Amino acid sequence: MANLLIRSVLMLLALLAAPLQAATLTFGVVPQESAGRLAEQWTPLMRLLSAELGVPVRFATAPDIPTFERRVLEGQYDIVYMNPYHYVEFSSSPGYRAIAREGDKRIHGIVVVAESNPATGLEALEGQTVAFPAPAAFAATLLVRAELERLGVRYTPQFVGSHESVYLNVAKGFAVAGGGIERTYHRALKTGLEGVRVLWRSKGYTPHAFAVHPDVEPEWGRRLQQLLVALGQNEDGRALLERLNVSPIVPAADSDWDDVRGLGLDLITTPGEDAL
Repeated sequence: MANLLIRSVLMLLALLAAPLQAATLTFGVVPQESAGRLAEQWTPLMRLLSAELGVPVRFATAPDIPTFERRVLEGQYDIVYMNPYHYVEFSSSPGYRAIAREGDKRIHGIVVVAESNPATGLEALEGQTVAFPAPAAFAATLLVRAELERLGVRYTPQFVGSHESVYLNVAKGFAVAGGGIERTYHRALKTGLEGVRVLWRSKGYTPHAFAVHPDVEPEWGRRLQQLLVALGQNEDGRALLERLNVSPIVPAADSDWDDVRGLGLDLITTPGEDAL
């Protein structure tokens, strides 16, 4: 019995002394744009992280934001790039912890309309159809809807699955206006979006979080944080960030998103709208 106990202790010590290992790390990205476009943007970063960490880092997303939310809640992603509202929610359950964020950027919600639309303020959207990417999109949906509610503007919400779809719906006249954010709007302009302008812009808040699942070893979190922060310190890394339209990254603390928590946002519904 004594020999068995000694062997067990020695095996445990050997495991604790072994180098950190993981089979694969899954990196989930909120689907603000199409899966194909996101894969094109993010795969080079996955290659760099895989090479530096010595384990495969696999890009993953979802067909739409509600599916992404379900997968985050289920803990399907080891690492997640998610909007501020998502982070506030999923830091509570299942307990994702922030490791990094953009250092010099604030996220703003915007409302876009057709260039030919003479509207000068959100009041002009009374009785109109407004496109949104998803109910829990922070800046593109929640901030915009909160402002419309504050102004007493009645409208018909239309959830179209992504920021990209919002801009296309407005450009094609399927919706009079749509909610988005500056990063995805400017990328859409670069890739051919025409005939759309910004009508309204919100104040700024702490931007998206890079966060890790609570089951991810703290040492992996530290190494990922170091690699993400280092991207802004060399030419190749800055090129990767530019590809993502992300500014240099800094270490993050959970309290960085207290400005979002302070808003007390919930999923806003308009009168007569089914609960979402």
